[in-house]
Amino acid sequence: MTASTVIWRSPTATEPWNQERKLADLAARALGHGGRTALSAWLDDGDGLWLTAPGAVAYVHGERHDLWWEFTLEASFRWQAHLCRMRPEVYQQRLRHLTRALGLEGVLGREVTGLTHGTRALADLAVALLPYPRLLLWEEPFYLMSQAEADRAVRLVEAEHAGGMTLVAVAREKPGLDDLPATPRWPHGRRLHAAQ
Repeated sequence: MTASTVIWRSPTATEPWNQERKLADLAARALGHGGRTALSAWLDDGDGLWLTAPGAVAYVHGERHDLWWEFTLEASFRWQAHLCRMRPEVYQQRLRHLTRALGLEGVLGREVTGLTHGTRALADLAVALLPYPRLLLWEEPFYLMSQAEADRAVRLVEAEHAGGMTLVAVAREKPGLDDLPATPRWPHGRRLHAAQ
């Protein structure tokens, strides 16, 4: 399989980092060096100068997760909210929204070690999206997800994009980005008009 990239520019962000060529550079770096390394270099180069607030940039790798392995899933959400200095009422609202959208409401009290691979992948995405990031770098997004899980994840990311988030998704391995449309649809299959 050849490497693939999907970029959805934010319909609302006007800063230079949201330009197609800057985002394409981030995608190319992620494919060449891995997402964390690429994101760090891209931000250090000044391309993400406007993305310095806590939680402004989210990174998710579909094969690995950043959840607290030995604690409950809810602990990972609480820690992310603490790191991003989220107000408690905003955290609670966001937690309800994300867990409902991804079907995670019933597993918040379970230890991360007891979750299936697909559920952990969805949970990792939800934790990353908790602070309303302006940019999501999503690497190998569907590697551990079933088709139903991938569909839920795509619908959520489309909604986040409609709210102003930029997406850069990259994949080198199967299943690749086949489940992610080249341009976002909202709602339920209707295409969004890209910001000019």
